[in-house]
Amino acid sequence: MIRFLFLLAFLLLFPTFAFSETVTIGCATKCDFFFKYALKKVGKIKGVSVSMVDISSRGTSIKWEDYDGVIFPGGADIDPKYYLSAVETDLQKYTLSLDHLVNYSSEGKRRDPIEFNLLKDYFSRPELSNLPVLGVCRGMQMLAVSQGIPLYVDIKAELAIRNRRYLYDRIIPEQGDTIINQLFNAPFKGFERHHQGIRVSYFNDHIERWPHLKITSFSNKGRIAESLEFSNRPVLGVQFHPENDFGYERNRIFGWLIDSALRRKKLLDQ
Repeated sequence: MIRFLFLLAFLLLFPTFAFSETVTIGCATKCDFFFKYALKKVGKIKGVSVSMVDISSRGTSIKWEDYDGVIFPGGADIDPKYYLSAVETDLQKYTLSLDHLVNYSSEGKRRDPIEFNLLKDYFSRPELSNLPVLGVCRGMQMLAVSQGIPLYVDIKAELAIRNRRYLYDRIIPEQGDTIINQLFNAPFKGFERHHQGIRVSYFNDHIERWPHLKITSFSNKGRIAESLEFSNRPVLGVQFHPENDFGYERNRIFGWLIDSALRRKKLLDQ
């Protein structure tokens, strides 16, 4: 009887879950605890077992077919050299004048070439057009850089507003048929940890260069891009950190990635 009661108490406190599906999500670098916990938590809600793999540990030759989705997480500043060659001389000179505001680091030096080349390879392969990609903070910035879009070197220096570190911003989705609008459809709060971001003014001035791209939400009166979407692939970049949210943004953003990964997996299984 005592053993039965103990087993019953254990099952009530630690219920078992039957996962109906499994997806493998590649992380462009080693995703931290918050990413792993948040993604697996959302997976459990959906009845999906989520396996996460550090792509950077696999060397230079990636087997894209091993993954149902890919995440480019936040982290170090991106070296401006990865986008300066794509912009005009005057912006090159201006950006270099602010070079002292770039936080160069060993992490950035390690990640920049890996992630830039991964994205170049991904976008060059038509067979990957249904492989979902999520970029978070630095990851969204790297998505933009891979398309030749420059960044603000430092928000405070260039926009005269506080750098967005450890605070919540009110994010306003753009109207239209977009991923962000489908997920939220109303202003929401996003947790921020960044001092750089997509150079919105440059993107708007040269928007004809990127007919497949759209900034789909903003904060700070339209000065900071909060999401970037691709019309030709299931690719979403968000400037805020859903992994640090306790449910609302986390469930929607990671839920989108898991749902998209399941769709790709089912297509490949047909």
